[in-house]
Amino acid sequence: MQTVLKVMVFLIGGLFLLLGLSGMFTPEGFASSLGLEVANPEGAGTVRAMIGAHYVAMGAVCFYAVIQRTPVLLLPVAAIEAVMVLARGLAAVNGEFSAATMVPTTIEIIAAAVLVSAAMKLPKAQ
Repeated sequence: MQTVLKVMVFLIGGLFLLLGLSGMFTPEGFASSLGLEVANPEGAGTVRAMIGAHYVAMGAVCFYAVIQRTPVLLLPVAAIEAVMVLARGLAAVNGEFSAATMVPTTIEIIAAAVLVSAAMKLPKAQ
């Protein structure tokens, strides 16, 4: 079970890293894939900083937590994902949720659950 959790955390971390690198190095394309439009250079900078860097850091923490056997570090990343799910719920209440948002929402729910589980069950360094 621990090996499966480690692999899942690495996959989640890899996904975060890919999303983050995309946001940092191709902010216009990344924003477009989210249905957003970057109207000015400051918008691209905001996508780089607030989305790209955020996901790169989350991916790095996932890798670090497993490699260094410090699974408690996965809890803040799980908290970020859980708050994202809450934001999706708020969006749904405000009519801002569609079928297109089901896949990312499902991924966020699974990521939060896996990260919390891994934080609780993976061994700590001695």
